[in-house]
Amino acid sequence: MSRKSKGFLSVMIPVIAWGISFVSTEYLLDYLGAMTIGAIRFIFATIILYGVMKFTKTPLKIDKKDRLLFVLAGGIGISIYFFFENTGIKYISASPSALIIAAIPMFTLLFEMIIFKRVVKWVDMLAILASIIGVVLIVDIKFSEFFKAEESFGYLMMLGAVLSWVIYSMASRPLFNKYSYLTIVFYQFLYSLPFFMVVVPFEHNNWNLLGTEGIVHLVFLSVFASTLGFYYYAKAMDLLGVTESSVFINFLPIVTIIFSYFYMGQTASTKQLIGGVFVMLSVTVTTLYDKKLENEGEKTVDPANYRGN
Repeated sequence: MSRKSKGFLSVMIPVIAWGISFVSTEYLLDYLGAMTIGAIRFIFATIILYGVMKFTKTPLKIDKKDRLLFVLAGGIGISIYFFFENTGIKYISASPSALIIAAIPMFTLLFEMIIFKRVVKWVDMLAILASIIGVVLIVDIKFSEFFKAEESFGYLMMLGAVLSWVIYSMASRPLFNKYSYLTIVFYQFLYSLPFFMVVVPFEHNNWNLLGTEGIVHLVFLSVFASTLGFYYYAKAMDLLGVTESSVFINFLPIVTIIFSYFYMGQTASTKQLIGGVFVMLSVTVTTLYDKKLENEGEKTVDPANYRGN
């Protein structure tokens, strides 16, 4: 199996888990604070990863000079991201929130151009444009909502979420040459915890109202959305590239719509289905183009190779 094929299989795991996680988080926000939810899921995820690393005898040691990258990815790219996103949703509706998050591939591409001197191909721009159009249709955006002054704070929060995720992607990339996937994700989780914990005491949590269903959602977020989701997204960034992996984030609304239909009885409109076609088209274009280059022997393989996994 080629690197690209492994990358596509890897990225679909976080896409599915994170798409469902929106529903789980929405349910839990009725009982727990946003950063409390994040703290719980990443505390358990960190414990799970530590156990896996000890069992597989994966090296725990990291170079001191790399700690800043782990802090940037974990502290800003994970904990601060969730703070911005969940806070923003409190001030603006889900539609503009989802559209702003859809700008992640574009921002990632711009940062790769500036920091890593990436050469932008026409297919990159076409895929990102198609994915944004698709998300616009999926969330059924009402552009009038963008011009309400009282919601400006919410938009700033969502923009902060986008930039936080880009920082996560950029900070993770240089680590690919030195560490295994487990080591990278474990320390990113570990360094995210202090950022979560400093906010938790100031949140109002109704633990007594959290029933069995809520516990199931927390377990899902810890094991699937956090542990497996971030592990395989790190793997996808290595195999596909940072920008290519970020394009798949726009599949999240499709997964959320499907799961919401079966879990909460919500149905998708014709416009949303058309939007889903655009999103899938964006990924298909990049996939077919890369396959064409591989067949022609023109594809340049990223020299970043992991040790270990």
